[in-house]
Amino acid sequence: MPPRTPSFWYRLKTERAPLFERVLAPISSLYQACHRFNLKNTHIKEVPVPVICVGNLTAGGSGKTPVAIAINSLIKENAIFKTPYFLTRGYGGTATSPRRIEGHDDALTVGDEPLLLLKHSNTIISKDRYKGALHAHALGADCIIMDDGLQNLSLKKDLSFLVVNGKMGFGNEKTLPAGPLREPYSLAHKRIDAIIMIGKDERDILKQFTDIPAFQCDLKPLNENTHDKNANYVAFCGLGYPDKFFNTLNDSDYNVVKREIYPDHYHYTDEDLAKLCDIAEKENAELITTEKDYVKIPQSYRSRVKVLPIEIIWQDKDGITAFIKKNLGK
Repeated sequence: MPPRTPSFWYRLKTERAPLFERVLAPISSLYQACHRFNLKNTHIKEVPVPVICVGNLTAGGSGKTPVAIAINSLIKENAIFKTPYFLTRGYGGTATSPRRIEGHDDALTVGDEPLLLLKHSNTIISKDRYKGALHAHALGADCIIMDDGLQNLSLKKDLSFLVVNGKMGFGNEKTLPAGPLREPYSLAHKRIDAIIMIGKDERDILKQFTDIPAFQCDLKPLNENTHDKNANYVAFCGLGYPDKFFNTLNDSDYNVVKREIYPDHYHYTDEDLAKLCDIAEKENAELITTEKDYVKIPQSYRSRVKVLPIEIIWQDKDGITAFIKKNLGK
């Protein structure tokens, strides 16, 4: 099984750095040097339609995909564009060439997040974002919403959002592998047009970006009344920041009697689900997981697992809609 997200990545800055984090510091410096080299030597290419980037600075778990879906909804509701397409790398899948994914595709081939995006709009996966954007345009896209890609400079962005989870922040504020940051926020600062803060800013991240517009939102369960709140639940997930799922369940008054954590983008086997079903039976509980995890569960077990869909609720929906229109000349 792949390694899980190190717990020290999200320690508070007031807590002492563990030995392993300090040992990894020189590798982080090398990682930063390589990233700076790539930034300076990447040729940026442009496509004929606007590109909106929904990115983050940490290695998974911030909430990019729900935000990308919410921005797509804003665009459609306000007729800002007629045919927005999602563009994503398809992390965790085997496909690499640009392609529009279909409903019959599976997570092993195209990755988990593209299958979630496909429920809301046409979705292109491509390791090469520029080629993927060209493919989307050729298929009729008049706007491209990139799920991730803030660190990828091969494709010119017209509007870049930085998504931050208020509880996570930037963790220990160290770059990979000593911390969760893909790059120092001081380096990414000039490429960010606005920040989208999910939940309360518990780590005072916005104080470091006072010159950039910020939009607040909350991550809420969707149609949660379909679940029995009086039941016991065994919650499981494979996320970069699993506490995000567990906190959502707790805040929504689910009685979680046991938690099972898997690595981010984990593909579940029949053996995994058999074990989880045994745990649930012993606990007299039902299994519950995220939409992202559900698409990777073997078909034979899906009827035995409940899903907790989530959605973004904007605190200033009109404000972010106006911001998108203004910055894209609409």
